[in-house]
Amino acid sequence: MSDGAGRAVPGGALSKVISAMDKSMGAEAMAEVTRSADQMVASAKSGGFKVTKEAADPIIKVLEDFIDRIPGIKNGLNVFEQAPPLGDHDYGRKVAQHMHEAANGDRSARAAIDSLEITLKKSREALLRASGQYQENEESAKDVLKGLGEGFREF
Repeated sequence: MSDGAGRAVPGGALSKVISAMDKSMGAEAMAEVTRSADQMVASAKSGGFKVTKEAADPIIKVLEDFIDRIPGIKNGLNVFEQAPPLGDHDYGRKVAQHMHEAANGDRSARAAIDSLEITLKKSREALLRASGQYQENEESAKDVLKGLGEGFREF
């Protein structure tokens, strides 16, 4: 058996890689990551861990950069909202349906992106809480929203 690049790969090794990939994209694995982020938030809320603002800020910035990219990634996945046109014959319809379900199911890239977004946001919240910045961040967001509301009243 080869790996596509002409290198020999033992049959058992390839099946282990495929099995690991299958598990890594599973809904259960994504849910576990989300649970871990929830635990991190709970720990930060209870004072279970603290971090300085100076240590947290660069990590928070990276998390926010990734969070800001998520809508663009999701937009790129909109192409999968419809089944691909593979013909009016029975086989084409079945394959198109299968492709659509795979692209939108609980093990799809779309599901992984949704899980990633939740995890990134919870991780950011945990770091904000652990560094004592959560309240000021929340107040800042309220001020921005309040300003937006006043701007709409002017119209």
